[in-house]
Amino acid sequence: MSTAEAVSRPQSDQCWPPAAAVPLSSADYPVWRPTVDLPPGTGVEYKYIKKNPDGSVTWESGGNRAFTTPSGGTDTRNDTWK
Repeated sequence: MSTAEAVSRPQSDQCWPPAAAVPLSSADYPVWRPTVDLPPGTGVEYKYIKKNPDGSVTWESGGNRAFTTPSGGTDTRNDTWK
């Protein structure tokens, strides 16, 4: 079975390591959710990946997704696989 994960990086970093991806929970399938704590006002770029049983990684297509964390509270992203 494949797993869905999100790969992110601070906007100042050029590294996108799939090994450090944040797992997405399928508890509310078909909605997948991660839980990530980030400091307020942080610029983040991210992409979704699928980790396949054979160890290969499938990256979503298209450009990077990006947002800046809010000054307080939580933030919800409503994305669809590209």
